[in-house]
Amino acid sequence: MEEDNRPGNIMYDARVIRGNTYATPVPTRTMQIQQNAMAKTVKRKTVKRAKPIPRSTTPEPVAGRKHTEVQTDGFLEELHDKPFETEIATQTDPLLDHPTAPIFVPKPSGEDKSTEILPGDLFDFDLEVEPILEVLIGKSLDHALTEVLEEEELKELSAHKQDFEQKRNTMLAEVQRIEAEEKRRIEEKERRMKQAKDFEAKQKDAAEKAKARTLAKQLLSSAQDIVFVNLEKEGKFEEPILKQVKGEFLPWIFNETKQRLKELADAKTAVECLLQDSSKLLDQEIAKQEELDRIAAEEEAKRKAAEAEAKRKAEEEAKLKAEAEAKAAAEADE
Repeated sequence: MEEDNRPGNIMYDARVIRGNTYATPVPTRTMQIQQNAMAKTVKRKTVKRAKPIPRSTTPEPVAGRKHTEVQTDGFLEELHDKPFETEIATQTDPLLDHPTAPIFVPKPSGEDKSTEILPGDLFDFDLEVEPILEVLIGKSLDHALTEVLEEEELKELSAHKQDFEQKRNTMLAEVQRIEAEEKRRIEEKERRMKQAKDFEAKQKDAAEKAKARTLAKQLLSSAQDIVFVNLEKEGKFEEPILKQVKGEFLPWIFNETKQRLKELADAKTAVECLLQDSSKLLDQEIAKQEELDRIAAEEEAKRKAAEAEAKRKAEEEAKLKAEAEAKAAAEADE
């Protein structure tokens, strides 16, 4: 088996070194294996054939039909299953000069026919094309006029829309300004009312404390000597704790209770005032909004009336223009 696999030609043996032997390295076993693998790869690529280039072919006929061969040459000739065969013989002088052979022109087969068309047999182009041109030109003019009217109407609508948007933005800005001003005024009023109430409460508290202090001093200064004298005469003396309770704790309790009741009454009064102011402001806002809605409705009605009037005028102008064009066309036809 090893002897059969060896190459027959010594020139193709990898173990044979060709060329200069002085500079050629000594091949090793690994180099021989690599050379053999490369040779096999090159051989396999060479043997492998390229795929044929696909060419377009005539598609298959549809159901119920079949293809038929058709001649596409410049001269048609009859096709036969078996061509005609004739035998012709001639003898010429070998020294005779032969003229140039003429170009072969095959004899035409079949019959040729012709016909004649006299002037006026088919149609008059200028006469027949006139109504078609009238229809096309009329349609083109009508379409162009319609487009011009639509463009003008779109321009008017765009201008009206811009005007309306500008007015609406102006009104919205004015309403927002008025609302912000009213809000600031209400906040300032509430702050001033709160400051005034706080100041009044502090003044009343200070006045009541001063009055109570003065009254207490007067009473104590006038009754102190008499009380002590009487108590000493009767042999009784008031306890310090009871005196503190009656002279300091109970008046303080009465004053605190009175102050709390007064604060509650003031708070109730302030709440009632705020509710009244809020109801008045709400009524004013509702009346203002109703006025704005009424103004907007009037403007919308005016705008619709103006649009209807403009549309009516445009329709009348288009109608008059169409009548004038029809009249001009009729005069031109006459």
